[in-house]
Amino acid sequence: MLMDVTVSPDAVSVAGVDLVPVTVSAHLTDDTGVVPSTEMDGTMVPSVALRLVGSDRADGAELSLTAGTPQDGTWSATIQVPSTWNGTWEVSRLVAVDAAANRLDVDPPASADTTLVVTGTHRPAVTMRLSPDPLVGDGPLTVEGRFYYEDTGEGIGNQPIFFGSDNACWELRSEPNGTTRADGTFSRLYPKGDPFVRCVGIVRPSNTAVAPDYIVVRTLHPRVKPIVAVKANRTTVTPGTTVTFTGMVKPAASWQLQLQQLQGRTWRKVAGTSSNDLGAYRMAVTPKTPGTLRYRVVIPNQDPALVGVSEVVTVRVSTPGGEPRPDGGGGGGGGTAGGGTGGLPITGAATAPLVAGGAALMIVGAGLMLLARRRRPTQTPNGR
Repeated sequence: MLMDVTVSPDAVSVAGVDLVPVTVSAHLTDDTGVVPSTEMDGTMVPSVALRLVGSDRADGAELSLTAGTPQDGTWSATIQVPSTWNGTWEVSRLVAVDAAANRLDVDPPASADTTLVVTGTHRPAVTMRLSPDPLVGDGPLTVEGRFYYEDTGEGIGNQPIFFGSDNACWELRSEPNGTTRADGTFSRLYPKGDPFVRCVGIVRPSNTAVAPDYIVVRTLHPRVKPIVAVKANRTTVTPGTTVTFTGMVKPAASWQLQLQQLQGRTWRKVAGTSSNDLGAYRMAVTPKTPGTLRYRVVIPNQDPALVGVSEVVTVRVSTPGGEPRPDGGGGGGGGTAGGGTGGLPITGAATAPLVAGGAALMIVGAGLMLLARRRRPTQTPNGR
């Protein structure tokens, strides 16, 4: 049972990048005893959540037993409050579990002393940008910007800061891994870029085991134009043969891809898939009719500047002994001599030699017939 919640002191003044300790305590009683427990998200309970009144901004702290017993004791956490907490905060939630697996999840009553008023002055802020914008493939990416004080614009020089990427921005406890210049500016070059969020901030002691806390932090998601490589396992096939397209996307990530075929003047989707986390993908089509077909792989995006497009792969589809029509519209096997069963194709260039040869054979044949008649013996009426 929750007996009481207190915040001490309940009002503080904080300037610049300083921190002021504030202790939040909860008096809990339980017959079987309150026990530390791990939640599904990895956080520990008992814990409290604090919310900035009039906003969706929230923070939290894991509590530990500081007085009494698990059956009747005080569970507390000391929060290092920054100037950027300027405003009125209230304890909005308390969660605890006892040895019998009973769960307490309550909003402390209004009668409890659950508010904290923070007067923050000379508050720090940060600008941040990524270059190039957009990031092309997995090329180098630079994170740069400036830490400064909101009221004066003065740079926060020689300040330890944290550069993070993806989950590191919000998971585990972070330690400074960089420093601002004398004028508050900063930059970091990543030789290999990726499509995941980047962050930079001034850290403060965290009150949870699974997440960092910041005095001020800024995050940006890079705009990425992926590079798409593609190859076909065969480029000359007969109708009904499967053609498999494979390739890689940079930067490596899970991307939604389309295999498109040029039909007339329009590229139309004929297959789709997702790349794996390494950027590899595979798609297949089975052309049914002869022709010269053109394919490409596309990663669509509502922003035309971020669409990824591969080179065009040409696949020639023809029947045995035939050729695809140059226009790619099919055909190829049906124009052969003997009704498409084989033989040489009849073309305009071959007609004259065939006619000349036929005439020569006719002349030779006529001559042989005349010679045969001249050599035939004259027969008598009785056959002798």
